[in-house]
Amino acid sequence: MLRLLMLLLCLLSVDFAVGGSTDAGVDAPQARENPAREWIEWDGPVSGPAVEPGRSVWFLASDLRNGGVVGVYRGLAEAGRLLGWRLTLLDGQGQRSSLLQFLESAQRERPAAVALGGFDAQEFLPQIQRLHAQGVIVLGWHAGEKPGPLPGVLFTNISTSPLAAAQAAADYIVASSRGPVGVVLFTDSRFAIATAKTRQAVRQLQACQRCKVLAVEDISLAQVQQLLPDKVAELYQRHGKAWTHSIGINDLYYDSIGHPLGKLNASVVNISLGDGSLSAMRRIRAGLMQEATIAEPLHLHGWQMADELNRAFAGQPPSLYITQPHLLVKRTIRDSYLSIGYDPDNGYRRAYAAIWFPRH
Repeated sequence: MLRLLMLLLCLLSVDFAVGGSTDAGVDAPQARENPAREWIEWDGPVSGPAVEPGRSVWFLASDLRNGGVVGVYRGLAEAGRLLGWRLTLLDGQGQRSSLLQFLESAQRERPAAVALGGFDAQEFLPQIQRLHAQGVIVLGWHAGEKPGPLPGVLFTNISTSPLAAAQAAADYIVASSRGPVGVVLFTDSRFAIATAKTRQAVRQLQACQRCKVLAVEDISLAQVQQLLPDKVAELYQRHGKAWTHSIGINDLYYDSIGHPLGKLNASVVNISLGDGSLSAMRRIRAGLMQEATIAEPLHLHGWQMADELNRAFAGQPPSLYITQPHLLVKRTIRDSYLSIGYDPDNGYRRAYAAIWFPRH
């Protein structure tokens, strides 16, 4: 307990760090809500229940090769240590059978809560309903089509707005390009949130007179390394230089796209709708095969997950807080992001700690 109190005092003593403003121009297309803006003020919850200590939480990761899932777990683990919770991490490795096994094990072990990390809750509805019947809290990150509660399924689903991410990507393409634009979209239909992002991106691009959607390719994130090289060759043979841009629902597509595009000497601008992985930011900074990623505040989402769980443990409703995505390009990636990921200087750790450990 003493260590927890010391950590709390450190968190509460940290001042807000104010970053510099983003340069105007093609790296930061102007909109009503500029997705490249610095996020320096906390706009989330400021009240809620005090800490519910001693809880057991299982985090079921869809695949720890996915940097988004890893970032969220790291944030949850950081917050969980402060709250005095016992966390168990289980890696599904992209296999539905493994996730099913974990959920069935949870029915036997009965932790206080199960967090779904990056896979669709509807695929496992019978198992989730049985957990509900046992009094186990279930919530998720990217576990549904949109953020917020999913009655009868999830206490809440944590995510940025998928529609805002898709709009930011489409707006960036239009603002940063000249002449005809031909876009290939890479998606994974196993995930409702991926489908929602892709559909919105298509709608946004169709509103642009000089833009054309060349193809929507459904490639499982778990099979990107195996399937993408041949698919890239096929797409380039079909569309040639008319293929000017790609939009992927995850940075993982661009982990594998460099070699096949390089072999073809193809010049394609690659943009991701999530999640701002470390490898993606390094590529963007180096100018190698990726120009932008629409990043999510992954560590913040882990802390948000902890807060939503604490509300559920206390018998209170979810906060309904929804974060906004952030456009990362070469000029908006800070050095610190290359080691810890996109982590806004908006004081979220201090804000959540103040809720959980109120001063009287």
